Amino acid sequence: MREGKPEQAVFLYRRVLEVDPRDAVANAGLLSIAMPADTRQGESQLKGLLAEQPDSPHLNFALGNLFMGGSRWAEAQQSFFKAHVADPANPDYLYNLAVSLDHLHQASLSAQYYARALDAARSQPAAFDPAQVEERLRTLRNERQR
Repeated sequence: MREGKPEQAVFLYRRVLEVDPRDAVANAGLLSIAMPADTRQGESQLKGLLAEQPDSPHLNFALGNLFMGGSRWAEAQQSFFKAHVADPANPDYLYNLAVSLDHLHQASLSAQYYARALDAARSQPAAFDPAQVEERLRTLRNERQR
């Protein structure tokens, strides 16, 4: 997916699921790429998988992204927090948690998570643009100083 090859990613995720239908990474990845047109169905599938694997960071992150797509910020924040707790060093989990907190008008807390996302992105790949995150951090800090 990061290489811009969604067809190949779908093929590989499906191959993994043939071997292990419960693989959280493959399920989350496949649902993230090929989300059913009816997002309620995708939400139901993710929640079903989470019932079996509640601590899966990948499944919680996928569910958070689904909620984020529907502007369901409080639910997204909860899912991103669960993903972060399960994998605290993942920069994308930290970033999406920050974004959801930002939309919930939790400026101080979102700034903390944006900063942590930037720190985490120094040691592993991240899907977000660090320059944009730094700009958002400056804006939040300037707003706090007013």
